[in-house]
Amino acid sequence: MREEAGPLLGWLAGMVIFCLIMLAIFPTISGNKGFAKLIDAYPEALQKLFSLSDYTTGAGYLRTEVFSFMAPLLITIFAIIWGSDLVAGEEERGTMDSLLANPVSRRRVILDKWLALATGTVILSAAVEMTLGLLGPVFRLHVGWMPLTAVVLGSGLVALVFGSLAFAIGAATGSRAVARGAAAGVAVASYLLSSLPELVSWLRPVRPGSLWYHALGTDPLSSGLHAGHLTLVVLATVALVGGSMWAFDRRDILT
Repeated sequence: MREEAGPLLGWLAGMVIFCLIMLAIFPTISGNKGFAKLIDAYPEALQKLFSLSDYTTGAGYLRTEVFSFMAPLLITIFAIIWGSDLVAGEEERGTMDSLLANPVSRRRVILDKWLALATGTVILSAAVEMTLGLLGPVFRLHVGWMPLTAVVLGSGLVALVFGSLAFAIGAATGSRAVARGAAAGVAVASYLLSSLPELVSWLRPVRPGSLWYHALGTDPLSSGLHAGHLTLVVLATVALVGGSMWAFDRRDILT
Protein backbone atom coordinates (compact mmCIF):
# COMPACT_ATOMS: atom_id res chain seq x y z
CA MET A 1 0.00 0.00 0.00
CA ARG A 2 2.88 2.39 0.73
CA GLU A 3 4.50 1.65 -2.63
CA GLU A 4 1.26 2.38 -4.49
CA ALA A 5 0.13 5.33 -2.34
CA GLY A 6 0.85 7.93 -5.03
CA PRO A 7 -1.06 6.23 -7.86
CA LEU A 8 -3.90 5.38 -5.48
CA LEU A 9 -4.24 9.02 -4.44
CA GLY A 10 -4.33 9.99 -8.11
CA TRP A 11 -7.12 7.53 -8.81
CA LEU A 12 -8.94 8.68 -5.69
CA ALA A 13 -8.81 12.31 -6.81
CA GLY A 14 -9.95 11.35 -10.29
CA MET A 15 -12.98 9.43 -9.01
CA VAL A 16 -14.01 12.31 -6.75
CA ILE A 17 -13.68 14.81 -9.61
CA PHE A 18 -15.72 12.55 -11.90
CA CYS A 19 -18.51 12.34 -9.31
CA LEU A 20 -18.46 16.11 -8.78
CA ILE A 21 -18.77 16.75 -12.51
CA MET A 22 -21.74 14.39 -12.73
CA LEU A 23 -23.37 16.09 -9.76
CA ALA A 24 -22.79 19.55 -11.21
CA ILE A 25 -24.61 18.60 -14.42
CA PHE A 26 -27.69 17.24 -12.67
CA PRO A 27 -29.44 20.57 -11.82
CA THR A 28 -29.78 21.33 -15.55
CA ILE A 29 -31.56 18.00 -16.05
CA SER A 30 -33.60 17.67 -12.87
CA GLY A 31 -37.28 18.14 -13.60
CA ASN A 32 -36.57 19.23 -17.20
CA LYS A 33 -39.79 18.29 -19.02
CA GLY A 34 -38.18 18.75 -22.43
CA PHE A 35 -35.47 16.27 -21.54
CA ALA A 36 -38.06 13.86 -20.18
CA LYS A 37 -40.05 14.01 -23.43
CA LEU A 38 -36.90 13.44 -25.47
CA ILE A 39 -36.00 10.34 -23.44
CA ASP A 40 -39.58 9.03 -23.67
CA ALA A 41 -39.37 9.29 -27.46
CA TYR A 42 -36.46 6.82 -27.58
CA PRO A 43 -37.31 3.20 -28.53
CA GLU A 44 -38.00 1.06 -25.49
CA ALA A 45 -35.08 -1.24 -26.30
CA LEU A 46 -32.62 1.69 -26.25
CA GLN A 47 -34.08 2.95 -22.99
CA LYS A 48 -33.44 -0.43 -21.41
CA LEU A 49 -29.99 -0.78 -22.98
CA PHE A 50 -28.77 2.55 -21.62
CA SER A 51 -30.84 2.47 -18.40
CA LEU A 52 -32.72 5.66 -19.35
CA SER A 53 -35.83 5.18 -17.23
CA ASP A 54 -36.63 8.12 -14.91
CA TYR A 55 -33.59 9.95 -16.27
CA THR A 56 -34.54 13.33 -14.83
CA THR A 57 -34.79 11.95 -11.27
CA GLY A 58 -31.79 11.54 -8.98
CA ALA A 59 -31.84 7.74 -9.05
CA GLY A 60 -32.46 7.57 -12.80
CA TYR A 61 -29.68 10.05 -13.53
CA LEU A 62 -27.14 8.18 -11.40
CA ARG A 63 -28.17 4.87 -12.92
CA THR A 64 -27.60 6.16 -16.46
CA GLU A 65 -24.63 8.49 -16.13
CA VAL A 66 -22.64 6.96 -13.28
CA PHE A 67 -23.44 3.33 -12.55
CA SER A 68 -24.60 1.86 -15.84
CA PHE A 69 -21.04 2.00 -17.16
CA MET A 70 -18.61 4.77 -16.17
CA ALA A 71 -18.04 4.30 -12.42
CA PRO A 72 -17.81 0.49 -12.60
CA LEU A 73 -15.57 0.81 -15.66
CA LEU A 74 -13.14 3.22 -13.99
CA ILE A 75 -12.86 1.14 -10.83
CA THR A 76 -12.44 -2.00 -12.94
CA ILE A 77 -9.62 -0.40 -14.96
CA PHE A 78 -7.88 0.50 -11.71
CA ALA A 79 -8.30 -3.04 -10.35
CA ILE A 80 -7.05 -4.69 -13.56
CA ILE A 81 -4.00 -2.43 -13.81
CA TRP A 82 -3.09 -2.85 -10.17
CA GLY A 83 -3.96 -6.55 -10.03
CA SER A 84 -1.83 -7.35 -13.07
CA ASP A 85 1.14 -5.46 -11.61
CA LEU A 86 1.21 -6.84 -8.07
CA VAL A 87 2.77 -10.18 -9.00
CA ALA A 88 3.66 -10.09 -12.69
CA GLY A 89 4.97 -6.52 -12.48
CA GLU A 90 7.26 -7.39 -9.60
CA GLU A 91 8.57 -10.36 -11.55
CA GLU A 92 9.21 -8.23 -14.63
CA ARG A 93 11.06 -5.68 -12.49
CA GLY A 94 13.26 -8.47 -11.11
CA THR A 95 12.38 -7.90 -7.45
CA MET A 96 10.22 -10.96 -6.77
CA ASP A 97 13.19 -13.24 -6.01
CA SER A 98 14.42 -10.80 -3.37
CA LEU A 99 10.98 -10.76 -1.77
CA LEU A 100 10.72 -14.55 -1.73
CA ALA A 101 14.19 -14.86 -0.22
CA ASN A 102 12.62 -13.67 3.04
CA PRO A 103 11.08 -16.21 5.46
CA VAL A 104 7.59 -15.88 3.98
CA SER A 105 5.60 -18.42 2.01
CA ARG A 106 4.48 -17.85 -1.55
CA ARG A 107 0.86 -18.21 -0.49
CA ARG A 108 1.31 -15.49 2.12
CA VAL A 109 2.80 -13.22 -0.55
CA ILE A 110 -0.18 -13.84 -2.83
CA LEU A 111 -2.72 -13.30 -0.06
CA ASP A 112 -1.13 -10.07 1.17
CA LYS A 113 -0.84 -8.65 -2.33
CA TRP A 114 -4.47 -9.51 -3.09
CA LEU A 115 -5.57 -7.87 0.17
CA ALA A 116 -3.82 -4.71 -1.03
CA LEU A 117 -5.80 -4.93 -4.29
CA ALA A 118 -9.05 -5.38 -2.35
CA THR A 119 -8.21 -2.46 -0.06
CA GLY A 120 -7.54 -0.13 -2.98
CA THR A 121 -10.80 -1.17 -4.65
CA VAL A 122 -12.73 -0.56 -1.42
CA ILE A 123 -11.16 2.89 -1.02
CA LEU A 124 -12.19 3.97 -4.52
CA SER A 125 -15.69 2.56 -4.11
CA ALA A 126 -16.10 4.29 -0.77
CA ALA A 127 -14.95 7.58 -2.30
CA VAL A 128 -17.70 7.31 -4.93
CA GLU A 129 -20.37 6.59 -2.33
CA MET A 130 -19.30 9.31 0.09
CA THR A 131 -19.00 11.95 -2.65
CA LEU A 132 -22.42 11.19 -4.11
CA GLY A 133 -24.11 10.61 -0.77
CA LEU A 134 -22.76 13.65 1.06
CA LEU A 135 -22.63 16.18 -1.77
CA GLY A 136 -25.62 15.00 -3.80
CA PRO A 137 -28.14 17.09 -1.78
CA VAL A 138 -26.03 20.20 -2.48
CA PHE A 139 -26.84 19.68 -6.17
CA ARG A 140 -30.49 18.76 -5.49
CA LEU A 141 -29.78 15.07 -6.09
CA HIS A 142 -31.35 12.96 -3.36
CA VAL A 143 -30.78 9.21 -3.25
CA GLY A 144 -31.05 7.12 -0.09
CA TRP A 145 -27.95 5.62 1.45
CA MET A 146 -29.27 2.05 1.18
CA PRO A 147 -29.78 2.03 -2.62
CA LEU A 148 -26.54 3.97 -3.08
CA THR A 149 -24.66 1.41 -0.98
CA ALA A 150 -26.22 -1.43 -2.99
CA VAL A 151 -25.10 -0.10 -6.36
CA VAL A 152 -21.64 0.93 -5.09
CA LEU A 153 -21.17 -2.54 -3.60
CA GLY A 154 -22.05 -4.09 -6.94
CA SER A 155 -19.61 -1.77 -8.72
CA GLY A 156 -16.82 -2.59 -6.28
CA LEU A 157 -17.40 -6.33 -6.48
CA VAL A 158 -17.45 -6.42 -10.27
CA ALA A 159 -14.20 -4.43 -10.33
CA LEU A 160 -12.62 -6.72 -7.74
CA VAL A 161 -13.51 -9.92 -9.55
CA PHE A 162 -11.93 -8.72 -12.81
CA GLY A 163 -8.97 -7.29 -10.92
CA SER A 164 -8.61 -10.69 -9.26
CA LEU A 165 -8.71 -12.31 -12.70
CA ALA A 166 -5.83 -10.09 -13.85
CA PHE A 167 -4.06 -10.90 -10.58
CA ALA A 168 -4.52 -14.66 -11.11
CA ILE A 169 -3.34 -14.59 -14.72
CA GLY A 170 -0.32 -12.52 -13.70
CA ALA A 171 0.49 -15.01 -10.94
CA ALA A 172 0.18 -17.90 -13.40
CA THR A 173 2.12 -16.39 -16.31
CA GLY A 174 4.37 -13.65 -14.93
CA SER A 175 3.23 -11.35 -17.75
CA ARG A 176 1.46 -8.04 -17.13
CA ALA A 177 0.48 -7.69 -20.79
CA VAL A 178 -1.22 -11.08 -20.88
CA ALA A 179 -2.96 -10.46 -17.55
CA ARG A 180 -4.27 -7.04 -18.55
CA GLY A 181 -5.35 -8.05 -22.04
CA ALA A 182 -7.14 -11.21 -20.96
CA ALA A 183 -8.87 -9.63 -17.95
CA ALA A 184 -9.97 -6.59 -19.96
CA GLY A 185 -11.33 -8.82 -22.71
CA VAL A 186 -13.35 -10.89 -20.24
CA ALA A 187 -14.66 -7.72 -18.54
CA VAL A 188 -15.84 -6.24 -21.85
CA ALA A 189 -17.45 -9.54 -22.89
CA SER A 190 -19.19 -9.76 -19.52
CA TYR A 191 -20.55 -6.22 -19.86
CA LEU A 192 -21.85 -6.88 -23.37
CA LEU A 193 -23.42 -10.16 -22.30
CA SER A 194 -25.22 -8.29 -19.52
CA SER A 195 -26.40 -5.39 -21.70
CA LEU A 196 -27.06 -6.73 -25.21
CA PRO A 197 -29.90 -9.13 -24.29
CA GLU A 198 -32.09 -6.02 -24.11
CA LEU A 199 -31.64 -5.81 -27.89
CA VAL A 200 -30.80 -9.40 -28.84
CA SER A 201 -33.40 -11.74 -27.39
CA TRP A 202 -31.51 -14.97 -28.13
CA LEU A 203 -28.76 -13.88 -25.72
CA ARG A 204 -31.11 -13.80 -22.74
CA PRO A 205 -30.71 -17.48 -21.80
CA VAL A 206 -26.91 -17.07 -21.46
CA ARG A 207 -27.10 -13.72 -19.65
CA PRO A 208 -26.62 -15.38 -16.22
CA GLY A 209 -23.13 -16.34 -17.38
CA SER A 210 -22.11 -12.68 -17.03
CA LEU A 211 -20.58 -11.62 -13.71
CA TRP A 212 -21.39 -8.01 -14.64
CA TYR A 213 -25.04 -9.00 -14.79
CA HIS A 214 -24.93 -10.58 -11.33
CA ALA A 215 -23.26 -7.50 -9.84
CA LEU A 216 -25.15 -4.69 -11.60
CA GLY A 217 -27.61 -6.08 -14.13
CA THR A 218 -30.35 -6.46 -11.52
CA ASP A 219 -30.53 -2.65 -11.08
CA PRO A 220 -29.49 -2.52 -7.40
CA LEU A 221 -30.08 1.25 -7.29
CA SER A 222 -33.81 0.61 -7.61
CA SER A 223 -34.26 -2.93 -6.35
CA GLY A 224 -31.60 -3.03 -3.63
CA LEU A 225 -29.17 -5.81 -2.77
CA HIS A 226 -29.57 -9.23 -4.35
CA ALA A 227 -27.63 -11.54 -2.08
CA GLY A 228 -27.81 -14.54 -4.40
CA HIS A 229 -26.35 -12.68 -7.36
CA LEU A 230 -23.61 -11.01 -5.31
CA THR A 231 -22.70 -14.32 -3.70
CA LEU A 232 -21.82 -15.72 -7.13
CA VAL A 233 -19.47 -12.79 -7.74
CA VAL A 234 -17.85 -13.26 -4.33
CA LEU A 235 -17.41 -17.00 -4.92
CA ALA A 236 -15.79 -16.33 -8.30
CA THR A 237 -13.38 -13.92 -6.60
CA VAL A 238 -12.50 -16.44 -3.90
CA ALA A 239 -11.89 -19.09 -6.56
CA LEU A 240 -9.54 -16.75 -8.43
CA VAL A 241 -7.56 -16.01 -5.27
CA GLY A 242 -7.28 -19.73 -4.58
CA GLY A 243 -6.19 -20.33 -8.17
CA SER A 244 -3.58 -17.59 -7.83
CA MET A 245 -2.07 -19.31 -4.79
CA TRP A 246 -2.08 -22.69 -6.49
CA ALA A 247 -0.50 -21.44 -9.73
CA PHE A 248 2.14 -19.21 -8.11
CA ASP A 249 3.13 -21.92 -5.64
CA ARG A 250 4.00 -24.31 -8.47
CA ARG A 251 5.68 -22.05 -11.00
CA ASP A 252 9.31 -21.14 -11.63
CA ILE A 253 9.69 -17.42 -11.00
CA LEU A 254 11.06 -15.23 -13.79
CA THR A 255 14.35 -13.62 -12.69
